[in-house]
Amino acid sequence: MTAQTGTTRDSGEAFSWNAAFETGFGLVDEQHRHLIRMINQAAPLLASSEPVSSERVESLLDALIDYAVRHFADEETLMSGHDLDPDYVALHCRQHREFAGEVQSMRAATANRQIDTVSLLKFLTSWLTFHILGTDQMMAAQIRALEQGVSPHQAYLDSCERRDGNAVAPLLEALTNLYQIISRRNEALVQTNRSLEAKVSERTAELAREKSELADAIRKMELTQSQLLQSEKMASIGQLAAGVAHEINNPVGYVNSNLGTLRTYVERLLALNDLYGELEARLPASDPLRAQLADAKQRADLDFLRGDIVDLLRESQDGLGRIKGIVADLKDFAHVGEVEWQDADINAGLDSTLNVVWNELKYKAEVVRDYGQLPNVRCLAAQLNQVFMNLLVNAAQAIEERGTITVRTRDEGERVRIEIADTGKGMSEAVQKRIFEPFFTTKPVGKGTGLGLSIAWDIVRKHAGEIDVASQPGEGTCFTIRVPILHPHCDD
Repeated sequence: MTAQTGTTRDSGEAFSWNAAFETGFGLVDEQHRHLIRMINQAAPLLASSEPVSSERVESLLDALIDYAVRHFADEETLMSGHDLDPDYVALHCRQHREFAGEVQSMRAATANRQIDTVSLLKFLTSWLTFHILGTDQMMAAQIRALEQGVSPHQAYLDSCERRDGNAVAPLLEALTNLYQIISRRNEALVQTNRSLEAKVSERTAELAREKSELADAIRKMELTQSQLLQSEKMASIGQLAAGVAHEINNPVGYVNSNLGTLRTYVERLLALNDLYGELEARLPASDPLRAQLADAKQRADLDFLRGDIVDLLRESQDGLGRIKGIVADLKDFAHVGEVEWQDADINAGLDSTLNVVWNELKYKAEVVRDYGQLPNVRCLAAQLNQVFMNLLVNAAQAIEERGTITVRTRDEGERVRIEIADTGKGMSEAVQKRIFEPFFTTKPVGKGTGLGLSIAWDIVRKHAGEIDVASQPGEGTCFTIRVPILHPHCDD
């Protein structure tokens, strides 16, 4: 990453505390000051061309680990106490975990004397800049907005809009100071790097926007699926899946094409750089320009750029593969175009249904899949998938905080057994007696139609099967479905 700023300071420090770093929360700001002091003290050591003892690096990393445990716990307590938006809290906590994991990995590498001190300094300063100026400033802004009566979600959205503009100036200044400590780069090579980074950033931004649009479309589609509880609407879900699959495949195609073009551009730029290297090799050993070029190449870290660009392209292609997989799972879930009785894989149907409703489950429960070896079952696969969907969504809604949903299948000879169990709040005996009645619901008005379990019961009965429930208040619920492998009247 390169940066420009109108003024240059040679203070000998990577960071100087200023008002842009302040969150307004004394404990958080004091801990940030402490971290900045730690990095400023370590920067000359880590940036030095002289060998650094592993003991000194280990001491720094141990201090960082101790700091992270204390600071992250304080921040997460602060967020919990102010009821910030769950999506933001999850993002913030994930950054904490990633930082702690990276420092632990570096600590292990130091023990094996494999640590790269320059990379360590780059990692610490980059993470510090983006976390304090980005994530923590967003946290502070949201807390202040909540104190003024703004809703948690709106406070999160507002902080996202303000984030980039507030962080740009001090970020560039901090990064400029960091690079002054490490070295001066050869200007011609810097310009080449900047041009390459600008093109990569532009392409990456385009891909991020397009992937975000695709993700939004998929989320909206999954929400629509969960609302279609009546069995007669499964045909509409199938049509929707086919249409969306077509629409998604088109942008996926040109995103994939853009990735191919981007890869070609990168290969050309890298080939040009290789040519520069060949020309450099022809310079006399005594030529000062040769030494300057060698020094500039080393400091530009071109080997890292080569590998990182390839990784970025590969990760983008992996994301496209994930999108295609989601579309395929949705089509399998709805069994587009299949309205006749057929031999279906129940385990595969459960997997497709889990993927379709994953957005409803991932924040509420860990899903345990305990599948047995099953023969294919003669059934209306789309309708059984609807039963699974209703039970999985109900299981997630029964879990008030974080719990477990277990999906279990077994072969019972002439029948197969499917169990969907949760660790939620459970049901009383009186509720259990009525849950399969049409329009019976324990949810608030407007939150449910009371048809989901009634429809599930009808579909299972249509398959000559049975559905039972076992539950205790406070101990969770288990629904058990049994259907014959060969339905005696499936062709009627």
